[in-house]
Amino acid sequence: MTRLARFQERINTLIPLTRSLGVTLTAFSGRDIEVHAPLSLNHNHQGTGFGGSIYAVAVTAAWSLLELWVEDQGLEGEVVIQSGAIDYGQPLSGDLLARCSLPGAEDMQRFERSVDRRGIGRLCLESTVYSQDAAGATPAATFSGRFVVTVPRSQDQR
Repeated sequence: MTRLARFQERINTLIPLTRSLGVTLTAFSGRDIEVHAPLSLNHNHQGTGFGGSIYAVAVTAAWSLLELWVEDQGLEGEVVIQSGAIDYGQPLSGDLLARCSLPGAEDMQRFERSVDRRGIGRLCLESTVYSQDAAGATPAATFSGRFVVTVPRSQDQR
């Protein structure tokens, strides 16, 4: 079983909503993640993407990316969302495809120093949710969220 498949099982257990939404982790590079969910399970009364589903898939992408980063650092930390906002730019008429990337080196270094020194760090992440169909992927919504990582004090010295 691949790392992504193991993580998929983990989030389906920890966050049952991901199962209901049909969330699938489709790619992870260490700095970027891609999450898919079918429109057939996430549509509204007009047949386009349901706002709550779009938000949940965007948060899942960002949360998953940070969870995998914590794992890559050899830490056993907790990742939670502190705040978030989404801009629905246009109706989503295809499957949901969310992409999230870690921020630049300077932001990551500041975040890592905070986790190292205090056992807690805050990081802003952005996910773009695309409407994916046979013609390709069109940006439909942008999520921005602030996440908090806490690491037990016995682990915060790497």
